[in-house]
Amino acid sequence: MLVAPEEPVVAAADPGPWRAVIFDVENSSRAEHVSRMLEHLELGALDRNTRLSAVGNWGVIGHETARLLARYGAELVHSAPAFGVKDWSDLRIAVAAGMWLARARPGDVLEVITDDQAFDAVGDVAASRGVIFHRLSYRGLVGAKMIAPVESASGRRGRRGRRHRRPASHRRYASVHAAPHDELLAVIRELAARSTDGTVTLDALSNTLQARGFRRPPGSPRLITRLRLLKDVDVSANGTVRLLTPAGRS
Repeated sequence: MLVAPEEPVVAAADPGPWRAVIFDVENSSRAEHVSRMLEHLELGALDRNTRLSAVGNWGVIGHETARLLARYGAELVHSAPAFGVKDWSDLRIAVAAGMWLARARPGDVLEVITDDQAFDAVGDVAASRGVIFHRLSYRGLVGAKMIAPVESASGRRGRRGRRHRRPASHRRYASVHAAPHDELLAVIRELAARSTDGTVTLDALSNTLQARGFRRPPGSPRLITRLRLLKDVDVSANGTVRLLTPAGRS
């Protein structure tokens, strides 16, 4: 079993953008799903600028999944090193992501492959450092129709010879769009004009954006994170939003 060193995902001192992918194998360990995700990521040849780390309890994860990830050059990190400890994968992933972000630069890319929404907090930190963050999962991408689902054995027998074309990398998130900056401010301004005190709740803003067809792409910063990064917007401690520009004042 291939075991990674204590620092599984650390940015190297090389020029050019860095990319790190941390796979939460404990969260999704079926070899078919892992294979489809790896194809979607289009990692290419791994080098000092592109790192792939797979974290999980390798005592219970199938050997087929381990061999598949190893063929891609992944570092396999065992997340249950102590007797009686079932799984420390969440902690190992959080620590690895934090270490990588500490040395990352604006424009670098960090991707965590997991269904666990708790890792969206990593995206908040990444956004504050100008790092592009994606939290992706097989189930999430299938649900958003960004990748084709893995067919069952019976489905493959009934549809022999049919192939699914994988979308090009620049179209991965074409079906899901976050509201652009100008539209976001316009919606806040519109809702604030209707309120008595010029403020807008996060729920009202989120619901209005969704009603207009905007959705948060998988792994992108949360709405509140985007708002806090805008110089024209103030977000209070209780989650209300108001515009600071003169046009937004009631």
